[in-house]
Amino acid sequence: MRSTAAVLLCCLALGWSSALVAPASATTEPGGALVGEEPVPGTPHVLDGEVLSVVQVGGTIILGGTFTRARDDGSTTELPRRGLLAFDAATGRIDPAFRPDPDGAVRAVAPGRDGTVYVGGEFTRVAGQPRQRVAQIALADGSVVPRFDAGRVDGPVRDLRLQRNRLWVAGSFSRIGGHRHRALALLAARTGTAHAVDVAVAGRARRGLGRTTVAQIELSPHGRRLVAIGNFRSVLGQSRRQLAVLDLTRRGAVLSRFRTRFYAAECEAIYYSYVRDVAFAPDGSFFVVATSGGPGGPSSPCDTVARFETRGSDRWVRPSWIASTGGDTVQAVEVTPAAVYVGGHQRWFNNPFGSNTPGPGTVAREGIAALSPVNGLPFTWNPGRSKGIGVGDLLATGAGLWVGSDTDRIGHDQLRSRIALLPAAGAAYPALATPRRAATLYLAQGSDLTRRTHRGTRVGPPATVSAGTQEGSPDWRAVAGAFVLGDRLYVAGRDGTFTRRTFDGASYGPAVPVDGADGVVPLAAWRAELASMTGLFYDRGRLYFTLAGSRALHYRYFNPESGIVGAVRSVASRRVGGFDPRRVRALFAAGRRLYWTTADGRLRRTGWTQTAAAAVPTGAVVDVGGPGVDGVRWGPGTVFVGPVTGRGG
Repeated sequence: MRSTAAVLLCCLALGWSSALVAPASATTEPGGALVGEEPVPGTPHVLDGEVLSVVQVGGTIILGGTFTRARDDGSTTELPRRGLLAFDAATGRIDPAFRPDPDGAVRAVAPGRDGTVYVGGEFTRVAGQPRQRVAQIALADGSVVPRFDAGRVDGPVRDLRLQRNRLWVAGSFSRIGGHRHRALALLAARTGTAHAVDVAVAGRARRGLGRTTVAQIELSPHGRRLVAIGNFRSVLGQSRRQLAVLDLTRRGAVLSRFRTRFYAAECEAIYYSYVRDVAFAPDGSFFVVATSGGPGGPSSPCDTVARFETRGSDRWVRPSWIASTGGDTVQAVEVTPAAVYVGGHQRWFNNPFGSNTPGPGTVAREGIAALSPVNGLPFTWNPGRSKGIGVGDLLATGAGLWVGSDTDRIGHDQLRSRIALLPAAGAAYPALATPRRAATLYLAQGSDLTRRTHRGTRVGPPATVSAGTQEGSPDWRAVAGAFVLGDRLYVAGRDGTFTRRTFDGASYGPAVPVDGADGVVPLAAWRAELASMTGLFYDRGRLYFTLAGSRALHYRYFNPESGIVGAVRSVASRRVGGFDPRRVRALFAAGRRLYWTTADGRLRRTGWTQTAAAAVPTGAVVDVGGPGVDGVRWGPGTVFVGPVTGRGG
């Protein structure tokens, strides 16, 4: 469970931003640092049940769940701790004074003010006092704060968020704080009295099953939006199937412009609702939803993680990306600038074609994974954990990533019972510079590679980069497409290979296969596409390419850090104006412009516009090169944008 302050603290402390400076001619994708794979020693052991909520207040970590026993690391003495537990974030020692001992499960803990926390769940008594399902607890001694009393709450509380002097409460109730409010209510943070604001949550996602429930809520870091997920069909009288976004900038709460039908689809019949967790990015620009539901295929919401942009529209929106497990539940999600961390009882990711089996392109990520915020593909980060039911909660802080669960093995099979800290000092991945202008073009024809400066329709004289069989050079006669990303040259071979090597504009490093080496099942379709490509480039997490005889500009997601290529091939556009994919012989983008060559040697250009799904060609087509323009025959051959100069001058 996250708080805005904790997310901001973790991002500042871990320095999750790019330290690399791109040249003026490049657009930079930020780099970042992942948390470590080996858990830190000294955290306490929770000996039964599940940890369902993890928060930090000052130097104290507070856990909520269904557990009853715990012990300090290195001790054999069991301590009774029912439903709530506090320990020192630095030493891991369990607080002996904090023993509220609720008589039922605690499903949510939220940081309060003045050394307190709010707790919600299925209890009716806590710290010896009657409190129905929601209470405020003093951290100093575990006592109930007497002035906060929401009175009768007639159903379980599932989640809590503090917004200034107001407490949002989500659950399966219909009465709370002395008023009738179904599933979502706003209480006075000091007294527990319900506000008059009624967001009118109604209906059930699968008719006749379960109670109307808001299962999870999340506040954006700036406090202007609240995302709610759960078993409901409408909010404030408008259709919102299992997901709604409230605008909190006006008096009370109103629906934002955001709306989606993505979670209107039904998953397996046993699920009355399948949405499980939601988390905002630290800058509030997007949020991510995790689900269960059973396998469903490439466009299904079932057993997936999906990213949505917070800014709404007047149209029903789809996710920016979908990461599929192929049949396993993802229960918890936490977003940092560097990664989308997820946990559940999943075995795989990049598995949209699997049905409780690994499909083409699948990679193993048991119980926990780090996904790219750009496209949802996994990083190489793979500590693993014993799966059990799953992960109850994830919390990113300046110290790293806290993982609360129902199992006791994590980080390459180390013993950390139900609570573990993966430290901040993990592997970093670099910022990636992609070209903003086509200032330096590389042309491979036959076995030779030459370089020319390019501006508008003017080009400089050719400079030979490599000729014949220079050490490390690709066999350009067998290359289907190439692009430069950072200091790496990526090459698609007509033999179905995909490699990368260092390249500074003059010399090459050794070729390394790019194959997502830990893949469970090879992505045979991608290998076949490599062999028939007529153009290839990278832009914003996607590999765009054209294929011989195809009328479409295609793309697949790509994670350069892990080398994993997305299992799904999508269409960015078909023929648009003067852009005909069938006539492409080489292809690249620079900033807001798309360039391609033709069989008669012309270099052509059109606009390149980012949409919600992918970038697409737009606008008029002009010739910027060719025998009749700059005197250069740009095709056939491979053309790409690269370094301005190399060591060779």
